[in-house]
Amino acid sequence: MKSEQLSAIHVVSGNLVPMSSKPPILSSTNHWNGIVLEQHYLPAFECPELCLQQHSINIWLGNSCQIDWRLAGGRLHSTQMRRGLVNVTPKGIPTQARWHQEIKFLLVSFDSSLFKRVADELIIGSYRTIEIIPQRGVCDRQILHLGMALKAELEAGCPSGKLYGESVAIALAAHLLKTYSGTRQLNSEFEVHLSKRQLRQVIDYIYDNLALELTVAELASLVNMSSYSFCRWFKRLMGLSPHQYVIQCRIERAKFLLAYTQLPIIEIALQVGCSSQSNFTTLFRKHIGITPKAYREMI
Repeated sequence: MKSEQLSAIHVVSGNLVPMSSKPPILSSTNHWNGIVLEQHYLPAFECPELCLQQHSINIWLGNSCQIDWRLAGGRLHSTQMRRGLVNVTPKGIPTQARWHQEIKFLLVSFDSSLFKRVADELIIGSYRTIEIIPQRGVCDRQILHLGMALKAELEAGCPSGKLYGESVAIALAAHLLKTYSGTRQLNSEFEVHLSKRQLRQVIDYIYDNLALELTVAELASLVNMSSYSFCRWFKRLMGLSPHQYVIQCRIERAKFLLAYTQLPIIEIALQVGCSSQSNFTTLFRKHIGITPKAYREMI
């Protein structure tokens, strides 16, 4: 998933082609692990039959519009899309669509390896037997909430880092598997628990490495857990998700450095894991309500 634009297989030619007729106006490529988000604004168009390489979600942002579509060469269907409705398209199923006016939507695509890791733990049985059931025009508040949160984070320049995108990707993948999978044999309990000793190990690691670009996979590997189980158990024990806790630690460290040192703000930004002073300012203002400079002058 390193390309500049998400791609799919053109069913007739067999070639790999962009999933949309125009480049996205917003893209998270290279920002997050496990997930790519694109925002598209497209004119009226008839999309050729494409076969997606990853499970994908569309979140409708534009005005009400009729979409004509067919799956796997079947009969033509029509769905009236309106703002906030969701489409779910599984990978590997030939899909064709057309619309007769300008449309605006978010496209969320999952990395297959992340989806498999979540499925292996959440579903009883083989990942290869899991079927995601196509959906058109459904009202799914959790997908809408998480998708719009990703959009806002991307528009702000991703100040929360890779950990945020990876955490949302895991939550979305789990939601798809629980809600739209034809496989209903879900694991009711997590076989691996996060002990207090392991929790302390993770917390110490976070404090010692706040300047680094931490990831869920990295933190989970410290205690030999899957990313999905780690996120669930961490939140159960701490009351915060891993990315929320890391951000809280970064903000508290930044407040201390602003109050008790004369370090330049850019240096403080780097010490708390922000890639730039701009991202640091955005993150700090979001959580404290004022800029780092204003906070330093106030105390």
